[in-house]
Amino acid sequence: MEDKMKRLLTLSTLLIVSVFMVSGVAFGWGSTGGDGSNYRQLQETAVFYNNSDKTLYHGDVVILDSTGTSGTTLGSYVTYSSAADSVLVVGVVVQRSLADMPVVVCTKGPALTRIDDSSDAVTTLTAVGTSGSSGATNSNAGGGTNLGIALEGGDGTDADEIIVWVDPTGAD
Repeated sequence: MEDKMKRLLTLSTLLIVSVFMVSGVAFGWGSTGGDGSNYRQLQETAVFYNNSDKTLYHGDVVILDSTGTSGTTLGSYVTYSSAADSVLVVGVVVQRSLADMPVVVCTKGPALTRIDDSSDAVTTLTAVGTSGSSGATNSNAGGGTNLGIALEGGDGTDADEIIVWVDPTGAD
């Protein structure tokens, strides 16, 4: 009887694993069906709530909104920051989102990111964070810390788009 139970357990485990393999659903980081030909296949994303008063566009850097939330929404609202190197940085917006709507954010991996390059001089393999010069008009990254590492250098202009390896540290 015990031998039959072991066989049944093994068979059911194999069945569950094969269902996940056939359906393309797997639990892991990045794309399960990717071939490495596009940087977006490596992105880890999460859906937040755009609690800013503006439309967020792809490449915008967002931070956790700790002022407009409490209780069950704490940690799920994002906004933009005019402070340099905010420790609340979460990631980079992947797709446009209107104010008060869900927004997809790349929280880890390579992301096309808008930077303030004329003032911060972002170069290849340097640390980047939220830009203090962006003010309330945009939410660009800039030279600094807490967001990630620039995988390429900018062209020297503000609102330049470069690939940044997003990996927020949340530390000063």
